[in-house]
Amino acid sequence: MNILERALEWLIAALMLGLVAIVASQLVDRHIVTLPIAAPDQYARVLLVWLTFIGFAVAVKNGTNIRVDLIDAHLPVFLRRSLEVFFDVLMLLLTVLITYYALPLLDVGLEQERLGTVLTEAWPTAALLASGVLLVAFLSLRLLLCLAGRPVPRTAHLD
Repeated sequence: MNILERALEWLIAALMLGLVAIVASQLVDRHIVTLPIAAPDQYARVLLVWLTFIGFAVAVKNGTNIRVDLIDAHLPVFLRRSLEVFFDVLMLLLTVLITYYALPLLDVGLEQERLGTVLTEAWPTAALLASGVLLVAFLSLRLLLCLAGRPVPRTAHLD
């Protein structure tokens, strides 16, 4: 699991670096010298989609995904933990469904080019598929640990 965590951290860093480089190149292209890259905004969009989906999977793995806990703060610990398990199961079911339907979407995207780039529409869909696989793995692991009575490693702990 540590190898996967490190790989995801490096992937996120590379995506951020690529996004910063593309946005900076647009600044240079508009104000200093014309660069030979067509449609840099399209590349930035694809990188942002990848960054969003992979980042969300990592946030779920670390237990730092955003949720409204206005009512949770006033519930007993047992009920809070029960709600967490319920929401993890619900998120797992939705993720399996979305990931399953991302496969035909990927096939359709392979035939559609993103204007001004060498990329196809399959690239953003591949981010959805990759994060779906990661989410299924992370949520399944979280649920298995919870059912085994072991503490779930989280960055944000419940009190």
